[in-house]
Amino acid sequence: MSSQNSLDEQEFKKLVELLSTRKDELEGRITIDSVRVSLAELGLSELLVDNDIEEVRKQVNREFRRRQLKSYTIFGIILTILIAPLAAYGGFKFKELLINNFTTPETSAEVASSSELVKLEGELAELRDDKAKLEQQLKESEAEKDNLAQQIEALENESEAQKKSIKPDLPAPTPTSNAPSETVSTSPQPVERQDIVFELQNCQKSNTSTTSQTIECSFLITSNRENAKVYLYSNQSNTRRSRVVEAGQEYIANRSELGSARNKYKVENTLIKDTAMGAKLFFDEVPLTVNSLEVIEISSYLESSYYNDDIKLEFRNIPLSE
Repeated sequence: MSSQNSLDEQEFKKLVELLSTRKDELEGRITIDSVRVSLAELGLSELLVDNDIEEVRKQVNREFRRRQLKSYTIFGIILTILIAPLAAYGGFKFKELLINNFTTPETSAEVASSSELVKLEGELAELRDDKAKLEQQLKESEAEKDNLAQQIEALENESEAQKKSIKPDLPAPTPTSNAPSETVSTSPQPVERQDIVFELQNCQKSNTSTTSQTIECSFLITSNRENAKVYLYSNQSNTRRSRVVEAGQEYIANRSELGSARNKYKVENTLIKDTAMGAKLFFDEVPLTVNSLEVIEISSYLESSYYNDDIKLEFRNIPLSE
């Protein structure tokens, strides 16, 4: 008997397994004729199209492949999760084995040199950062120096302007015995602060009663440099208020005016360059015995492109007019 006309025991077992598997697969399948009979019983046979069965097969195959791919993917992920720590541990042990068995003194020296090089590079980076910080501090110091120089220059200019604005007092003429003496009242000199000129016009009595009076001081404010906003304080706070002092008594302003603005605490208005704007301060409940003022202190604030801060100034020895 030739080998082509016979099977050995192993081949026979394989054939039995193949046919058994095929039998199991066919047992779960339904013939096309049975399908048509079932559809006829359900009243669906007339709706059956020639390619419906083929489409159903393709769809089932796609679903089967999709589930199979999903199973393989999950299995691969689980396998990776399980193997990754073992691989890392094995790599670490393999590295230790190489270092312990194959490291030479020269290699150790190279490793040490590499570590020192990394350390030196870190120190170099820190030095570079320190250098950048020092350069930034130097720039800020230079900017502060320039700012201080500008402030000093502005103060010097202001001092020069004040010196020029102060005129020497002329000696009063000596009265003769033939002509009666006259009292000459001169207005105080204008005061300039940060290119803002305050010019006191007069202080006069008003609202006189049997026991007290109101003193009304009028002055002009002019901006010589640019359009700027000025605040005039009557009684805004303990540090921002205008006042007069006479015979040791202090009187705080009760209200103020600047242009068309009026208020009992503060007023504000924008000055037009080289154009004077009228301002007033009112002091109520001043005794009738007060006929002059030793000093009037004006509290204000300048808001401009070159200066934003308080301005305080004084006028002294001011007579009161009726």
